[in-house]
Amino acid sequence: MFAIYGDRCHICGHEGAGEADHLTPVSVDPGQPLDPHGMRPAHGANAPCPTCLRLCNTERGNRPITRAVRTSRNW
Repeated sequence: MFAIYGDRCHICGHEGAGEADHLTPVSVDPGQPLDPHGMRPAHGANAPCPTCLRLCNTERGNRPITRAVRTSRNW
């Protein structure tokens, strides 16, 4: 998957992502095959973002990607 998409996190947009985020969360479809085209690079518990310090994959959980992204502060 990293050979296809590199290491730019698909959630925050910063480089250095070290986890594979399933586009369809495993909790929603536990029987899905391990398909690199169904995953994207993301930061997570084992590799937080070095730029924004987020745990993008962990924060997203099983929510849609558009709901997972948050700003750096509450306005």
